[in-house]
Amino acid sequence: KLGSVDAVEEQLNSLQVAIDSVAGLKEYLTLPVCSKEEKKSTLEGAFVEASMDPLISNMISTMIDNKRSNHISRVIGAFNTIMAAQRGEVPCKVTSAAPLTEEHMEGLKVALGKFLKGNEKLLLDTATDESLIGGMVVEIGDKRVDMSTASKIKKLKASLSLPL
Repeated sequence: KLGSVDAVEEQLNSLQVAIDSVAGLKEYLTLPVCSKEEKKSTLEGAFVEASMDPLISNMISTMIDNKRSNHISRVIGAFNTIMAAQRGEVPCKVTSAAPLTEEHMEGLKVALGKFLKGNEKLLLDTATDESLIGGMVVEIGDKRVDMSTASKIKKLKASLSLPL
Protein backbone atom coordinates (compact mmCIF):
# COMPACT_ATOMS: atom_id res chain seq x y z
CA LYS A 1 0.00 0.00 0.00
CA LEU A 2 2.79 2.44 0.92
CA GLY A 3 4.55 1.84 -2.41
CA SER A 4 1.24 2.57 -4.13
CA VAL A 5 0.92 5.93 -2.38
CA ASP A 6 4.48 6.84 -3.33
CA ALA A 7 3.78 5.86 -6.94
CA VAL A 8 0.61 7.96 -6.96
CA GLU A 9 2.55 10.93 -5.58
CA GLU A 10 5.22 10.56 -8.27
CA GLN A 11 2.61 10.28 -11.03
CA LEU A 12 0.65 13.27 -9.72
CA ASN A 13 3.84 15.32 -9.73
CA SER A 14 4.50 14.20 -13.31
CA LEU A 15 0.97 15.27 -14.22
CA GLN A 16 1.59 18.68 -12.61
CA VAL A 17 4.82 19.07 -14.60
CA ALA A 18 2.89 18.26 -17.77
CA ILE A 19 0.14 20.77 -16.91
CA ASP A 20 2.76 23.45 -16.26
CA SER A 21 5.00 22.71 -19.25
CA VAL A 22 2.74 21.56 -22.09
CA ALA A 23 1.64 24.67 -23.93
CA GLY A 24 -2.11 25.17 -23.73
CA LEU A 25 -2.91 22.12 -21.58
CA LYS A 26 -4.03 24.13 -18.54
CA GLU A 27 -6.24 26.32 -20.74
CA TYR A 28 -7.62 23.27 -22.59
CA LEU A 29 -8.68 21.66 -19.33
CA THR A 30 -10.58 24.76 -18.26
CA LEU A 31 -12.17 25.69 -21.60
CA PRO A 32 -15.95 25.43 -21.38
CA VAL A 33 -16.29 25.01 -25.18
CA CYS A 34 -14.59 21.59 -25.10
CA SER A 35 -16.94 18.80 -24.03
CA LYS A 36 -16.27 16.69 -20.95
CA GLU A 37 -16.07 13.60 -23.14
CA GLU A 38 -13.50 15.21 -25.44
CA LYS A 39 -11.30 16.23 -22.50
CA LYS A 40 -11.58 12.82 -20.85
CA SER A 41 -10.77 10.90 -24.04
CA THR A 42 -7.75 13.11 -24.74
CA LEU A 43 -6.37 12.61 -21.24
CA GLU A 44 -7.30 8.93 -21.14
CA GLY A 45 -5.09 8.27 -24.14
CA ALA A 46 -2.18 10.09 -22.50
CA PHE A 47 -2.78 8.31 -19.19
CA VAL A 48 -2.75 4.86 -20.83
CA GLU A 49 0.43 5.74 -22.72
CA ALA A 50 2.07 6.92 -19.47
CA SER A 51 0.80 3.87 -17.50
CA MET A 52 -0.94 6.19 -15.06
CA ASP A 53 -2.49 4.65 -11.94
CA PRO A 54 -6.27 4.13 -12.32
CA LEU A 55 -6.81 6.15 -9.11
CA ILE A 56 -5.41 9.22 -10.82
CA SER A 57 -7.27 8.78 -14.09
CA ASN A 58 -10.54 8.19 -12.19
CA MET A 59 -9.97 11.27 -10.04
CA ILE A 60 -9.22 13.49 -13.05
CA SER A 61 -12.21 12.06 -14.91
CA THR A 62 -14.48 12.78 -11.94
CA MET A 63 -13.10 16.32 -11.65
CA ILE A 64 -13.81 16.91 -15.34
CA ASP A 65 -17.35 15.48 -14.96
CA ASN A 66 -17.99 17.86 -12.05
CA LYS A 67 -16.48 20.87 -13.84
CA ARG A 68 -13.60 21.03 -11.38
CA SER A 69 -10.69 20.58 -13.79
CA ASN A 70 -9.47 24.09 -12.94
CA HIS A 71 -8.70 22.75 -9.43
CA ILE A 72 -6.42 19.88 -10.48
CA SER A 73 -3.23 21.74 -9.55
CA ARG A 74 -4.63 22.63 -6.12
CA VAL A 75 -5.58 19.01 -5.46
CA ILE A 76 -2.08 17.87 -6.42
CA GLY A 77 -0.59 20.55 -4.15
CA ALA A 78 -2.81 19.46 -1.25
CA PHE A 79 -1.82 15.82 -1.78
CA ASN A 80 1.87 16.80 -1.74
CA THR A 81 1.33 18.73 1.50
CA ILE A 82 -0.30 15.70 3.11
CA MET A 83 2.50 13.41 1.92
CA ALA A 84 5.19 15.80 3.22
CA ALA A 85 3.45 15.90 6.61
CA GLN A 86 3.27 12.09 6.60
CA ARG A 87 7.04 11.96 6.08
CA GLY A 88 7.60 14.52 8.84
CA GLU A 89 8.77 17.22 6.43
CA VAL A 90 8.15 20.80 7.52
CA PRO A 91 8.24 23.37 4.72
CA CYS A 92 9.96 26.63 5.54
CA LYS A 93 10.29 29.62 3.25
CA VAL A 94 12.72 32.39 4.08
CA THR A 95 12.55 35.58 2.03
CA SER A 96 15.38 37.99 2.64
CA ALA A 97 16.29 41.39 1.25
CA ALA A 98 19.66 40.10 0.02
CA PRO A 99 20.93 36.59 -0.77
CA LEU A 100 21.95 34.69 2.37
CA THR A 101 25.56 33.59 2.83
CA GLU A 102 26.40 29.97 3.70
CA GLU A 103 27.16 31.11 7.25
CA HIS A 104 23.73 32.75 7.57
CA MET A 105 22.06 29.66 6.06
CA GLU A 106 23.72 27.36 8.61
CA GLY A 107 22.74 29.63 11.49
CA LEU A 108 19.20 29.83 10.17
CA LYS A 109 18.93 26.04 9.87
CA VAL A 110 20.14 25.61 13.46
CA ALA A 111 17.72 28.25 14.78
CA LEU A 112 14.74 26.88 12.82
CA GLY A 113 15.65 23.32 13.76
CA LYS A 114 14.91 24.19 17.40
CA PHE A 115 11.23 24.62 16.48
CA LEU A 116 10.99 21.08 15.08
CA LYS A 117 10.12 17.89 16.88
CA GLY A 118 12.62 15.03 16.88
CA ASN A 119 11.14 13.19 13.87
CA GLU A 120 10.60 16.28 11.71
CA LYS A 121 12.82 17.39 8.84
CA LEU A 122 13.21 20.99 7.69
CA LEU A 123 12.65 21.72 3.99
CA LEU A 124 14.21 25.15 3.58
CA ASP A 125 13.38 27.27 0.55
CA THR A 126 14.97 30.69 0.18
CA ALA A 127 14.09 33.69 -1.94
CA THR A 128 15.16 37.30 -2.18
CA ASP A 129 12.94 40.35 -2.34
CA GLU A 130 14.65 43.73 -2.38
CA SER A 131 11.41 45.48 -1.39
CA LEU A 132 11.99 44.15 2.16
CA ILE A 133 14.83 46.70 2.40
CA GLY A 134 16.51 44.62 5.13
CA GLY A 135 15.81 41.66 7.38
CA MET A 136 13.70 38.65 6.42
CA VAL A 137 10.30 37.01 6.44
CA VAL A 138 10.16 33.44 7.74
CA GLU A 139 7.21 31.14 7.01
CA ILE A 140 7.42 27.78 8.75
CA GLY A 141 4.47 25.45 8.79
CA ASP A 142 1.44 27.65 9.34
CA LYS A 143 3.35 30.43 11.11
CA ARG A 144 4.76 33.64 9.59
CA VAL A 145 7.25 36.00 11.21
CA ASP A 146 7.98 39.28 9.43
CA MET A 147 11.28 40.74 10.60
CA SER A 148 11.77 42.95 7.56
CA THR A 149 12.74 46.59 7.65
CA ALA A 150 9.87 47.41 5.27
CA SER A 151 7.24 46.11 7.72
CA LYS A 152 8.87 48.00 10.60
CA ILE A 153 8.78 51.23 8.57
CA LYS A 154 5.14 50.58 7.69
CA LYS A 155 4.23 50.07 11.37
CA LEU A 156 6.15 53.19 12.34
CA LYS A 157 4.36 55.26 9.67
CA ALA A 158 1.00 53.94 10.88
CA SER A 159 1.73 54.84 14.49
CA LEU A 160 3.01 58.30 13.53
CA SER A 161 -0.15 59.02 11.56
CA LEU A 162 -2.38 58.41 14.58
CA PRO A 163 -3.76 61.53 16.26
CA LEU A 164 -2.19 62.51 19.58
